[in-house]
Amino acid sequence: MKHFNELEITERNEIVTLFAYWLKPYTHEVIKNITCRVNEIINNELVMNMLRELKAREDKEFNDFSHSIGCMLNDFDTFAQYDPHNHPITHARSYRDILYDMYIK
Repeated sequence: MKHFNELEITERNEIVTLFAYWLKPYTHEVIKNITCRVNEIINNELVMNMLRELKAREDKEFNDFSHSIGCMLNDFDTFAQYDPHNHPITHARSYRDILYDMYIK
Protein backbone atom coordinates (compact mmCIF):
# COMPACT_ATOMS: atom_id res chain seq x y z
CA MET A 1 0.00 0.00 0.00
CA LYS A 2 1.29 3.45 -0.94
CA HIS A 3 1.60 6.13 1.71
CA PHE A 4 1.53 9.73 0.59
CA ASN A 5 4.48 10.81 2.75
CA GLU A 6 6.67 8.03 1.36
CA LEU A 7 6.15 8.91 -2.33
CA GLU A 8 8.62 10.74 -4.51
CA ILE A 9 8.13 14.50 -4.63
CA THR A 10 6.87 14.46 -8.24
CA GLU A 11 4.15 11.96 -7.39
CA ARG A 12 3.19 13.88 -4.25
CA ASN A 13 2.99 17.09 -6.28
CA GLU A 14 0.68 15.42 -8.80
CA ILE A 15 -1.58 14.21 -5.99
CA VAL A 16 -1.64 17.67 -4.41
CA THR A 17 -2.68 19.17 -7.75
CA LEU A 18 -5.37 16.54 -8.34
CA PHE A 19 -6.81 16.99 -4.86
CA ALA A 20 -6.76 20.78 -5.29
CA TYR A 21 -8.74 20.57 -8.53
CA TRP A 22 -11.22 18.22 -6.89
CA LEU A 23 -11.64 19.90 -3.51
CA LYS A 24 -11.50 23.59 -4.42
CA PRO A 25 -15.30 24.15 -4.39
CA TYR A 26 -15.85 22.42 -1.04
CA THR A 27 -15.89 23.66 2.54
CA HIS A 28 -13.02 23.33 4.99
CA GLU A 29 -14.86 20.53 6.79
CA VAL A 30 -15.26 18.49 3.59
CA ILE A 31 -11.61 19.07 2.68
CA LYS A 32 -10.51 17.80 6.10
CA ASN A 33 -12.72 14.71 5.77
CA ILE A 34 -11.21 13.88 2.39
CA THR A 35 -7.55 14.72 2.95
CA CYS A 36 -7.33 12.49 6.02
CA ARG A 37 -8.19 9.60 3.65
CA VAL A 38 -5.37 10.37 1.21
CA ASN A 39 -3.72 6.94 1.49
CA GLU A 40 -6.99 5.13 0.82
CA ILE A 41 -7.68 7.35 -2.18
CA ILE A 42 -4.24 7.17 -3.79
CA ASN A 43 -4.35 3.40 -3.62
CA ASN A 44 -7.59 3.26 -5.59
CA GLU A 45 -6.50 3.36 -9.24
CA LEU A 46 -10.05 3.97 -10.47
CA VAL A 47 -10.38 7.07 -8.28
CA MET A 48 -6.92 8.32 -9.27
CA ASN A 49 -7.87 7.96 -12.94
CA MET A 50 -11.07 9.87 -12.25
CA LEU A 51 -9.12 12.65 -10.55
CA ARG A 52 -6.74 12.87 -13.53
CA GLU A 53 -9.68 12.98 -15.90
CA LEU A 54 -11.42 15.65 -13.81
CA LYS A 55 -8.30 17.84 -14.03
CA ALA A 56 -7.91 17.30 -17.78
CA ARG A 57 -11.54 18.15 -18.44
CA GLU A 58 -11.51 21.21 -16.19
CA ASP A 59 -8.36 22.41 -17.96
CA LYS A 60 -10.12 21.95 -21.31
CA GLU A 61 -13.20 23.80 -20.13
CA PHE A 62 -11.06 26.68 -18.84
CA ASN A 63 -9.10 26.88 -22.10
CA ASP A 64 -12.31 26.90 -24.16
CA PHE A 65 -13.79 29.62 -21.95
CA SER A 66 -10.57 31.67 -22.12
CA HIS A 67 -10.55 31.40 -25.90
CA SER A 68 -14.15 32.62 -26.05
CA ILE A 69 -13.37 35.60 -23.81
CA GLY A 70 -10.36 36.39 -25.99
CA CYS A 71 -12.56 36.38 -29.10
CA MET A 72 -15.01 38.74 -27.41
CA LEU A 73 -12.24 41.10 -26.31
CA ASN A 74 -10.61 41.11 -29.75
CA ASP A 75 -13.80 41.51 -31.81
CA PHE A 76 -16.72 42.35 -29.57
CA ASP A 77 -19.14 43.18 -32.40
CA THR A 78 -18.78 39.72 -33.93
CA PHE A 79 -18.49 37.57 -30.81
CA ALA A 80 -20.78 39.35 -28.30
CA GLN A 81 -23.68 37.30 -29.59
CA TYR A 82 -22.03 34.03 -28.53
CA ASP A 83 -22.21 32.82 -24.94
CA PRO A 84 -18.70 31.84 -23.78
CA HIS A 85 -20.30 28.99 -21.81
CA ASN A 86 -21.76 27.35 -24.91
CA HIS A 87 -18.85 25.12 -25.78
CA PRO A 88 -19.40 21.37 -25.93
CA ILE A 89 -19.56 19.90 -22.47
CA THR A 90 -16.44 18.04 -21.45
CA HIS A 91 -18.21 16.43 -18.49
CA ALA A 92 -15.86 17.56 -15.73
CA ARG A 93 -18.94 17.94 -13.59
CA SER A 94 -19.94 14.29 -13.97
CA TYR A 95 -16.56 13.20 -12.61
CA ARG A 96 -16.97 15.61 -9.71
CA ASP A 97 -20.49 14.23 -9.07
CA ILE A 98 -19.27 10.63 -8.94
CA LEU A 99 -16.43 11.54 -6.58
CA TYR A 100 -18.96 13.42 -4.45
CA ASP A 101 -21.13 10.34 -4.22
CA MET A 102 -18.15 8.16 -3.33
CA TYR A 103 -16.49 10.32 -0.67
CA ILE A 104 -18.57 13.28 0.44
CA LYS A 105 -22.27 12.44 0.42
